Amino acid sequence: MRQAIRVGAITADRGEVAKGLLHVGELADGCSPIQVPVILVNGAENGPLAYLHAGSHGQETIYAIETMRRLVRETLDARHVRGAVIIVPAANLLAHQAASRIAPHYGVREGGAFGGDLHRLWPGDPAGSLSQRVAHAIWTTIVSQADLVVDYHTNSSPGLPFTLLYQESEASRPPGYDELWRRTVELASAFGLTVVRGLPSPTTLSGASMAAGRPAFMVEIPSPRTLSQELVAAALLGTRNVLARAGIVEAAVQPQSNVPLLEGEHVILPSLRANRGGVVRFEVSPGVFCARGTVIARICDVFGDEVESVCMPEDGYVSTFPPLSWAGAQAVASGDYVADCFS
Repeated sequence: MRQAIRVGAITADRGEVAKGLLHVGELADGCSPIQVPVILVNGAENGPLAYLHAGSHGQETIYAIETMRRLVRETLDARHVRGAVIIVPAANLLAHQAASRIAPHYGVREGGAFGGDLHRLWPGDPAGSLSQRVAHAIWTTIVSQADLVVDYHTNSSPGLPFTLLYQESEASRPPGYDELWRRTVELASAFGLTVVRGLPSPTTLSGASMAAGRPAFMVEIPSPRTLSQELVAAALLGTRNVLARAGIVEAAVQPQSNVPLLEGEHVILPSLRANRGGVVRFEVSPGVFCARGTVIARICDVFGDEVESVCMPEDGYVSTFPPLSWAGAQAVASGDYVADCFS
């Protein structure tokens, strides 16, 4: 029976809420600490432990910080929680300060295929780069004691809110995987958004958590760099639904009412990149069915001449147009992301 929960030097006894900073290392001045903000909500009754992780990417933190603020103050009364909830509202503070996907001054010096991208470095390495050490610290002190993991991200605007589940290939599924997958789908469906299945991604937090036997999925909410109270409300309702389905809070699972929802099973498609640079104009709305070959975006150069039309590769839907999230503007260079899609 769980009594106190601990993350580093932060401790919450039964029925308590605690907040603090998990120390990881120092910046190059040897004085400025690298830390991870942590909130512990330890219920008065025994039950599962949920880990709610946000802010791996620094331009995707705003809605999550507000969602977690409201969750702790409006939903999670520790006296009535069964089990516990550990929250990291902004895991990558260096990237958050720069409002960029990665911490710019450390991403360039870390090397590797995903240098500086906390989203792609799980379960981390205690002897690795700074971002790998952040992942390792979170993995060993938080994920290791969790029973389920929800990883909050932001796709771009315009975009469709959805949950993303990484599924292992049939050949690599360990014993018990079918039940793990069933439970993951159940929790993701309770969130109430469109459910999209992705390819195996073992170095993401949700992929690594699944490999470790924990139900885990990602949430994508289309509000980078801005605060949308409507989307915060959707994220808050979805989170409460998941905690209710897990038996951590006493509440009815309620459907989402103010966001679009596509029923059925959907599968992620490869992202589309620009071949020509220029200003991109979006021609369709995310979540609206597009037949293969439909022009979903057009790119014009500074003279106003169209230099490329971007077409839907298969029958399906645009989930988001990434330029506003990745580049911060609808001006793209050759090779920049233009659209994310699913079937």
